[in-house]
Amino acid sequence: MDTKRCSRILFPVLFVLMINSFSINVYAQDQAQVSQKEIQEIVGLMEDPEKREAFLQNLKSLQRLKVSDHAAEVKLAAKPVETKKRRVLFIEYLFVRFETLTGKVMQAAASTSKLLARSPQAYNEVTAFFSNPNNIKQFIKLLANLAAAIAIALITWFLIGKREKKLVVRSRKLVRKIIMFFPRLLLKLVPYGMVLISLFFLFRMFPSHPTGHALVLVFFTVLFFYRMILETFRILLAPDANRKRILPFSDENANYLWVWVIRFAHISAFYFVVTRMLMVAGIDTQIQSFIRGLLLILFPFMINVFILQIARELRAKYEPAQQNGEQNSEEIPKKTIPLFIRYFPVLTIVYVWAIFLFLIVNFEKGFGHLFSATLWTVAVLIGLSLFMRINERLFKRFFTINERVKKKFPGLEAKTNRYLMVLNKSTKITLVIISTGIIAQIWGIPVSIFVSSHAGTLIILRAIAILITVGFVIAVMETSQMIKEHLLKNKDQISQKRKTLVPMIITTIKIVTGFIGGIVILDRLGINTTPILAGAGIVGLAVGFGSQTLVKDLINGLFILFEESIRVGDYTDLGKNEGMVEAVGLRTIRLRDVSGDYHVVPNSSIETITNKSKEFSKTVIDIGVAYREDADEIMEIMREVGNEVREDPEYGPNILEDIEILGLQRFDDSAIVIRARMKTKPLKQWGLRREFNRRIKRIFDERGIEIPFPHRTIYMGEPKQGPAAPLHLQMEGKNQ
Repeated sequence: MDTKRCSRILFPVLFVLMINSFSINVYAQDQAQVSQKEIQEIVGLMEDPEKREAFLQNLKSLQRLKVSDHAAEVKLAAKPVETKKRRVLFIEYLFVRFETLTGKVMQAAASTSKLLARSPQAYNEVTAFFSNPNNIKQFIKLLANLAAAIAIALITWFLIGKREKKLVVRSRKLVRKIIMFFPRLLLKLVPYGMVLISLFFLFRMFPSHPTGHALVLVFFTVLFFYRMILETFRILLAPDANRKRILPFSDENANYLWVWVIRFAHISAFYFVVTRMLMVAGIDTQIQSFIRGLLLILFPFMINVFILQIARELRAKYEPAQQNGEQNSEEIPKKTIPLFIRYFPVLTIVYVWAIFLFLIVNFEKGFGHLFSATLWTVAVLIGLSLFMRINERLFKRFFTINERVKKKFPGLEAKTNRYLMVLNKSTKITLVIISTGIIAQIWGIPVSIFVSSHAGTLIILRAIAILITVGFVIAVMETSQMIKEHLLKNKDQISQKRKTLVPMIITTIKIVTGFIGGIVILDRLGINTTPILAGAGIVGLAVGFGSQTLVKDLINGLFILFEESIRVGDYTDLGKNEGMVEAVGLRTIRLRDVSGDYHVVPNSSIETITNKSKEFSKTVIDIGVAYREDADEIMEIMREVGNEVREDPEYGPNILEDIEILGLQRFDDSAIVIRARMKTKPLKQWGLRREFNRRIKRIFDERGIEIPFPHRTIYMGEPKQGPAAPLHLQMEGKNQ
């Protein structure tokens, strides 16, 4: 045992013992004076007839009040239903108890303040105490007993110190460390135990001050258990030596836990020393409870800090690994750990505060309820987990598709499980709601009373009606989606009209269904939907009058859709814009031209529609040759090229008929133009024209047929007085 440490602990404690002894004597003298004064008042009361009669009347009134209170208690006990109801409403009982406790706390605080106000008188009491030679003698005898006990403990510590060092385990085997744990702990505690044993016998042999005996024994008893806790965790954690450590912690974690063990040990020792000394000193119970409550408040604060630190470390360890996908699903469940890390600090903090509040207010019934409610809550959670697993296995067993069927129909599982997943999740949500209600009932929340009441029944029925409405809306939307997928199953083989109208009709059905479902849900929630419907009608009428262009767009769009003038995928000229049709709606038509520009054309602005890919197309080919060429020869060449293109395996399938030679179309300034025409599939005319022109150019080059450049005849004019002067041309070149 360290001598300096003992001196640091011993002298402050002796001073506290001395002050408490003086306070006890003063308190006893005050009580004696009050008792003498009360006796004199009672004697005066008995001698005066008027005061005696008034006192008797007060006693009779108090007796009648007691009788009425007893009758009320008997009446209350005769109603088991009401008693049971009060037992169920545990939360309400806690609030009532807290209200009564507030008054007691105020009274205890007032009594404590009065006791503290009398502290300056301690100096006079100390002087009076030491002025008595008998008291000094008793105090010296107490110090002598204490010094003798400490000396015996130091001798014991010196004798067993070497043996304790021999028992230090340096082996890495866990079994050997565990075996040597108890001998090491026993040798560590022997000196502190010797202090208690020595004090017990010395106080019997050399008695001094009884109150001083009790205070010293309280202090060293607390010191013994304080050292026992520290030495136990010192051996288990071994913060200074890794090889001696029994618990499997790293050096950092072991030292971290050791710091918190020291903190909790210090505050616990301080709490027990103060509370037990107050009890030995005979302080009023209200003051004891008040000081005890103030000291107990420190524990939940420290425990909360410890829990929050652990939660932070767990989040820092597991959340980054989970985000990076490094978490091992075999070692750590993917869902359990995040839920535990997220919610365990809150639940633990609430639980710790509940325990210490019950300790502070001495509420033994609260401990019983807390313990039983915790057990039942754990049982309900275990049952919920079992039902969840059973539910999951049943769905997997009865609704799992065979692997052979999966391979044969890859999309079948997604279609069949779409609604089964909803049913599975709905079952799980129902189980969670029922379990939550049971747990709330266990903890004193009146769920059953609420469910059986008129308001609760109404809320549940309306909630069921809302769920049915939501299910109906989802069913209609899913059915319409299935119909849409069925109608558009083979997109390459169905008409563009169906591609355009089906999505529009399905979207309209979904919007109408959602609107009606929303109105029904609002009505079930107690909201008057009549103003909403009337307002919607008025808004629609106002929009109809104020948006005539929009109405015109919609009407033109309907005619375009039903007449099927254009379809998605057609190449259309709408007057100012032309391009490939990407969407045909009730209000607009969307085009994308050759340059990639996207045009949105309102239906009301369309006057003429030129569809260049309706069922088939025709490409018109104009070929210009020089005036000196034979037109019949050119037409024959064009027919040969047309037949050649039709026989080509790449371009031939896009030509529907043989080339049609229309003949000599016109005389241009520098060429004669011969026209031909080919009937093609939609949107293939431009590619075929380019291929035809390429082949014509190649044949004309091979046969020497001139494709002339533009040329002009120059007329110099003729003057009125005679012929024009000749125009002299001089050719100059390098070879001349």
